[in-house]
Amino acid sequence: MARKSRKGLDAALQPAAPQKFVYYVGVYVRLSVEDKKHKGDSIETQQAIIKEFLDERHDFEVREIYIDNGTSGQSFERPAFLRMKEDIESGLINCCVTKDLSRLGRNAIDTGFYIETYFPKQGVRYIAVTDGYDSADGQSGGIMVSLKNMVNETIALEAGRKLRAHHDMLTREGGFSGAHAPYGYLKADDDVHRLVPDEYAGAIVRRIFEMYSSGTGITVILEWLNSSDILSPKHYFHTKGVGTGNISKSRNRWGKNVVKAILANRVYCGDIVRGKNRKQSRILEKTPKSDWVITENKHEAIISREMFDKVQGIRMSGDKSQNTRYSTPTSDNVFKGKMICGHCGRSMERQRPYESIYKFRCPTRYSYAKSDCVPVLIRESDLREKLLDMLRFINFEIPSSHNSTGIESIKTELLEVQAERTKNQRLLDGLYESLIIGDITDDEYKDIKTTYTSKISELVAREKLLRQSEQKQAKQNTLLSNASASLVAARNGNGLTSEIMNGLIEKIRVFDDRSLRVKFTFMDREIPSREVAAYE
Repeated sequence: MARKSRKGLDAALQPAAPQKFVYYVGVYVRLSVEDKKHKGDSIETQQAIIKEFLDERHDFEVREIYIDNGTSGQSFERPAFLRMKEDIESGLINCCVTKDLSRLGRNAIDTGFYIETYFPKQGVRYIAVTDGYDSADGQSGGIMVSLKNMVNETIALEAGRKLRAHHDMLTREGGFSGAHAPYGYLKADDDVHRLVPDEYAGAIVRRIFEMYSSGTGITVILEWLNSSDILSPKHYFHTKGVGTGNISKSRNRWGKNVVKAILANRVYCGDIVRGKNRKQSRILEKTPKSDWVITENKHEAIISREMFDKVQGIRMSGDKSQNTRYSTPTSDNVFKGKMICGHCGRSMERQRPYESIYKFRCPTRYSYAKSDCVPVLIRESDLREKLLDMLRFINFEIPSSHNSTGIESIKTELLEVQAERTKNQRLLDGLYESLIIGDITDDEYKDIKTTYTSKISELVAREKLLRQSEQKQAKQNTLLSNASASLVAARNGNGLTSEIMNGLIEKIRVFDDRSLRVKFTFMDREIPSREVAAYE
């Protein structure tokens, strides 16, 4: 058959011509920790099955492969899945393919939502290869999909139940089931579920208990640990090859909370405790002590039970005195999350030394070592006075939040980009039909397809940037509006409420001379409190 003219090609690319729709595929692969035990569910196997399925179909083009390795199917808060959602909503892909329904998720309700509501609403075709499900096929799906989702969820819940039961059984039998031994212990060479004392770290734990039981406070214990350059648990675990995370930029420092955790841990008197936390509806919650699984005297103790009980008595008496010290409840902290030490950069602690007096203190000298920072302290009443002076006397100029020129120009360009992307997508979708009827050769098809695909990718990237700019501009407008209203409220004598603080102030840095540097939400630079004098 003679080739048609280029004019015929142009006609084929017009909207009226018959078109072959091309699906731009996002391949989704997921493997949980439990699934790693099953060879048929490996990352490689899933990809091979999907590849074989797609290779037989010419109207599919893989745009991206999304892999969540070691993540549970019970939750959809997975990095690769969330990235795939972003690409779906930006128009990069219009088809999602998984090996089976369980790879999409093992939560019946949420999985059903994505299959029956989210994908159709986004115009996305969903295929589960080995389950024979294809949303474009009206014969597949229905009650069988719902049943399979329920079965998948049941499998996941049952696997979790069996794992917890196995750990509980180990605990009752005296077996340790943690990922690595607690500081002061090692896992036995012949049994990973048995703890044996670590000679070096065990001696440190014993000394901590001895100091605290003899009346030495945690601050003094920290001074001894840090001044003696004793490796903190985090750094010590790395020397044993069991540490996690990067410690190259981390200082070797013992913290107050680490010492408190050691003093409260029953493992050091030979006990194993499990069940302190339980996951309910994918949320980790603390459980009452009556529900803990405790087995006593199951491994060699580092300290005596008498010393442990004495330490707990000291700890409890201290907590009780703090809780019953004042007759009135603690007031709301309107500065929460905003107070920063101007010297070391750590968040400052709010304290209540007297009934009606509150203060903010840098915790570094007391939680780590005195040499790590200078004394930084300010009363809350003085802090409020300084901030109110700044708000009253400094002539702030908050930009107008009602100027919509910027956001309107973004919206205009966004519409233009979307129209251009739709046009190029239409031409690309019609290209395959032109190849089938002989209007273009294979080489021409590949060249033209590359051009269109490259152009669409550029437009998708531009559209994503424009949407981000639109959201940023809208957020900025809201921020400026809130700041303006909060400033008026503060100057009208409404005081410093949480609402006003959140509308006006991002952070407050405090220095040892009690001076401030305040970062306001509507300004790029920090304002020193000393500038108030220039306006008074």
